[in-house]
Amino acid sequence: MSIRRARPIIIGGLSALVLSGCPFGHDLDYERGAPAGGAGGSGGTSTSGGGSGAAGGTAGTGAVSGGGGDAGPGGGGTSATGGSGGTGGAAGAGAAGGAGGVAGSGAAGGADGGGGAAGVGGAGGVGGGGGGGTGGAAGAGASGGSSGTGGVGGSGGWVTGDYFDLPSGLVAKAFFQPCSSGSDCQAHTYCWHPKTAATCAHSKCETGAKLDWACDPCVKQICDADPSCCTYNHSCSHSPCSTGARLVKGCDSASADCTTKICNTTGLEYCCQNAGSWDASCVAAVGSACGLSCPLPPTGTWTSACVSKVASVCDAICGTGAPLPEEGKCKPWVPGQKDPTCAGVDLALGITCANGIPVCNHGSSTAPAGIRVVHYPANSNQYPKCSPDQAHPQMVECFTTKPIPPGQCVNDLQYWNGSAWTPGCDQLAGNREMMVNPQAQSGKPTPSGYAGYITECGCQDNWTVYSGSACVAAVCGYETINVIQAKQRRLFVVMDRSGSMVSSGLWNPAVAGMTAFFQSAANAGLGVAMEFFPMSSGGARGDGCAAGNCNAPPCSNPMVPLGVLTSAAAPTDAQEKALIDAFALVNPGDAAAGTGYGTPTHPALQGALDWAMAKVTAAPTEQFDVVLLTDGDPSNCDTSSTAAAALAANAYTTKGVRTYAIAMPGSSTTYLNPVAVAGGTIAAISVSAANMASELQTALGNIAASAMACESDVPPAGFYDVGKTSVVFEPTQGSASALAKRTDKAACGSNTGWYYDNNVTPAKVALCPKSCDDLNAAAGSRVKVSFGCP
Repeated sequence: MSIRRARPIIIGGLSALVLSGCPFGHDLDYERGAPAGGAGGSGGTSTSGGGSGAAGGTAGTGAVSGGGGDAGPGGGGTSATGGSGGTGGAAGAGAAGGAGGVAGSGAAGGADGGGGAAGVGGAGGVGGGGGGGTGGAAGAGASGGSSGTGGVGGSGGWVTGDYFDLPSGLVAKAFFQPCSSGSDCQAHTYCWHPKTAATCAHSKCETGAKLDWACDPCVKQICDADPSCCTYNHSCSHSPCSTGARLVKGCDSASADCTTKICNTTGLEYCCQNAGSWDASCVAAVGSACGLSCPLPPTGTWTSACVSKVASVCDAICGTGAPLPEEGKCKPWVPGQKDPTCAGVDLALGITCANGIPVCNHGSSTAPAGIRVVHYPANSNQYPKCSPDQAHPQMVECFTTKPIPPGQCVNDLQYWNGSAWTPGCDQLAGNREMMVNPQAQSGKPTPSGYAGYITECGCQDNWTVYSGSACVAAVCGYETINVIQAKQRRLFVVMDRSGSMVSSGLWNPAVAGMTAFFQSAANAGLGVAMEFFPMSSGGARGDGCAAGNCNAPPCSNPMVPLGVLTSAAAPTDAQEKALIDAFALVNPGDAAAGTGYGTPTHPALQGALDWAMAKVTAAPTEQFDVVLLTDGDPSNCDTSSTAAAALAANAYTTKGVRTYAIAMPGSSTTYLNPVAVAGGTIAAISVSAANMASELQTALGNIAASAMACESDVPPAGFYDVGKTSVVFEPTQGSASALAKRTDKAACGSNTGWYYDNNVTPAKVALCPKSCDDLNAAAGSRVKVSFGCP
């Protein structure tokens, strides 16, 4: 007898993704087929134990196979162990797997003997094109007998690829987190609790004042659909809705860029030309060319109707509560799960593999056969468009051959080989980007009955990536990745060395605190680069991160290049020595180091963030963050806190680079708090003059230790069994080990293990502190969580 295992989930530091599927047969209605096989006979009675029941009859074959026969019960022995129940009959093959036979009951034990073992449930039939067969029910042991194992339902489902077989670059493309809209989450996932860009006045998931048209990608989509939700920012000499002098093309690019659309319209070029004017025809084109209504902007606010468009337009699911959650996670559509907001069809592609492309439907209506799938080479500039280029010379297409019920996937595809329709999808080699149901058509041959583009609830999440990984059976269970995988930490420390650091007496205690941090063996394995500002470009030790030129590029060249601290002391630890020696070289009181006048925070922060973002691109398995230390608000270059926060927000939302701000005496948290919040950290960290050295060492230690939250979301209720979860720790070296379940965090003590955040209605699986420490201490290690079938 084979027992199906749930596919694992991996928790870890990149948030990531998803997949896979169990064909839940009970979600589908099937026509009745051949009758069930006969029940097995009862076992005979014997003093040494009852005889085993006869096997149930085999089910007949039909359009849908019948159920297997029930196993016969074993007879009771007089004093020895009761007989085992007979094996249930196997379900017959058919379009859909039949039900497994019911296991026989264990017979009662004799006066001195134990109860009979329950019979084994019959194996489910092999599924045909439809859903899998239902496993046989477990037999109940009588009078102390052990309960039997239920039969396993037939697979009858689809195959899928494995997330861990994908190149990291494709993973980063398919699952961009924190997500802000549906297009960030591909491969049969959705954007849950989307993040709103810090440049917006408030969350797009809550009502309030109008939002700027281009403050966030999702907001822009909503504004395009309903301009009354948004402000219409422009630098035009007058509104596009009024006549007057010619307008400059692109003067309203911060909003709908209507001027460009109008002036690119044949016959209306003069609206933006030097000799032209913006006349009534130009104004009329605001509606015909831009789809907008005058006046601009229309009256209104960001109402509940605007909020609802986060789902209907951006294909993302807002959270509730205060503060509003904005985790921005890519979460999977679980097999059998449907989008309650979609009454029609909503298509997606799962993780692909060498011989399988899961074409899935999480809408509430069945998708017809003949759905079109296209694929392109990686980096073809088509991903993730709803209407990719159909004339691309390397585009390949294929078509599904079977309907897709709600909550299910199919692998059945065909392509035209030039003379006939052939099973599969052609030219799948190398890294590819794939889309289901593109709106535009190619004009190439189509199969009989092809209906063309299928209207669906959304097209933003219709893509996936392909790299030819091995296929695995889609199984009953929830497979997702929300990685709790240890990542190597890398910090770019950018430190204020302005003259006030010396005049206020902060330099020496700050250096003492940082030196103690670099010397601590607890930070072995931590990568650190360090830059100072301002650094006179003409000084003997300056590198150009200066107050005078306000240029960011010199500030992205750290004075101490990135290196990894070890547990040894300097000079054996060369990086520790380089970091500590640098303080003497840049002491603001040393004339040879150059004058430290002014506080050019903006270019210093921008340079550090540019460095970190470039490093993320080059080494996506490492976590790069920036630590800014300053004793005053900026006095040179751009002094706006909003502008600095925008830099931090961009780095965090596009590359996951966090910005930590340490506020030394003299600096203002009014300036630094928005920067820290936008950079993904809670607030600026204040340190006092009286305890500068110890508080700074502690602050840096806490930053270095904040590698990840050691927890993972659980599947939706009803899609897994809370009693069948297993958690396995996989170190980079040595054997994997199962972690024990603890009642709660307090029960962990100093032991390894895991626990639910709520044992009745859990939302998360969390690691015990010891297991979390073990994970963070071993870069590359990971924890696998498997959720069993309900």
